[in-house]
Amino acid sequence: MAPQRDPRVTDLRRYRRERERARRAQPPQAPNEPLLGRRKNAGLILAVVVVVLVAMTLLSHSHF
Repeated sequence: MAPQRDPRVTDLRRYRRERERARRAQPPQAPNEPLLGRRKNAGLILAVVVVVLVAMTLLSHSHF
C-alpha cells in the first residue's frame, strides 16, 4: 500500500517557477514616469557628478 501524502508538504518547484515567470515579465516603464526616475534629488546628484568630472578633466590638463 502506498504511503499517504502529507498535506503540509509542499512542492516548492511550482512556486519557484511562478516567481521566475513573474520576475521575467516585469512591467514596462510607465509613460508618465520622469526621465531620471522617482528620486527627487536625481537631477542634483547628476549635476554634481558632471561638475566633478569636468573639474577633474580641467585639473588634469592644466600645467602648473
